Amino acid sequence: MKKNNSPIELIFPIFQWNKTNKNILKKKQLRNLFNHKLNKVIVLFFITLIFLFSGCSWVESFIITNETTSDITIEYEIEYPRNEFPIFDFDPHAYYLNSTNNIDWEKPLSIIDNDTTKLVVKFVLPPKSAIIIGKLYNDTYKKYNQYFINGRKFNLKKLNVINNLNIPEITPQNFDNYFKKNDNCITFRIK
Repeated sequence: MKKNNSPIELIFPIFQWNKTNKNILKKKQLRNLFNHKLNKVIVLFFITLIFLFSGCSWVESFIITNETTSDITIEYEIEYPRNEFPIFDFDPHAYYLNSTNNIDWEKPLSIIDNDTTKLVVKFVLPPKSAIIIGKLYNDTYKKYNQYFINGRKFNLKKLNVINNLNIPEITPQNFDNYFKKNDNCITFRIK
């Protein structure tokens, strides 16, 4: 008569039940070992999923570039939305441009906000430099009044470029006339 093996003994034939051999695990110990390994596999699977989904994000940056040979003063006002996440920030980041007028990410530029109020930012942007004034996370920018996922809000009230080019005040309604999308950047190039 053939012995009926348990499922654990079929999966791990090396641990088959044998009463005479003291070195072989008992059935109960074997079940605990199997359950312990299964729990580790499940935990490892969920940790892997968390890392996979946390890495699936992208950023679209709102950038102003000064491709001229003189300083430009820029002033913009934002509103800080309640119960939503702002796209535009009162703490922008500036970088130098390389020879092809693209941002040189390895050359950050220090700028000073010349306005003391929290929701107005005023600074001098030197020649051949760029400043990131806002970021849109995990969404694609199409136009200022689109529906943004994740509770994002287009919070720019107005933007002024003070120089000799006579650029009118930029508001949300005319924003898309000046800021043009290229890949993951929405850029206003001042030439």
